[in-house]
Amino acid sequence: MGGGMSKTTDRFSQLAVRLVARMAKEVVCEAYGLPHAALMITERRGAALARARQTAMYLAHVVGQLSLNEVAGEFNRDRSTVSHACINVEDSRDSPIHEVQLEYMERLLRERIRQAEADGLFLRGAPLEHKNIGYSA
Repeated sequence: MGGGMSKTTDRFSQLAVRLVARMAKEVVCEAYGLPHAALMITERRGAALARARQTAMYLAHVVGQLSLNEVAGEFNRDRSTVSHACINVEDSRDSPIHEVQLEYMERLLRERIRQAEADGLFLRGAPLEHKNIGYSA
């Protein structure tokens, strides 16, 4: 028999990817005071919104442990756009203010993921294996 995951495991893993991406978006929207739908707007809406979207993509990748392709799919963006966003956010950490903001949002997202795991939302498909995904371009 061929290897790979069953369709059920794939389906539950995809649900977990969606949940992690949604939690990253919610954390960023709450931190920046934006409506949740704002991050999914496709037309250009200014630097502040782009920055918030980049931050959510970064959090989904680095804290949520989603691959660049998974993040791209959940944000309706190209993989290279997600990679560029992660580089921009990582570079912004040189600013003490941005560093504090990112640490706060990272902590919030980690807490929400832990709570979702405790609530059993990630049981089937084991999407979060706590892989060590440091940022890589």
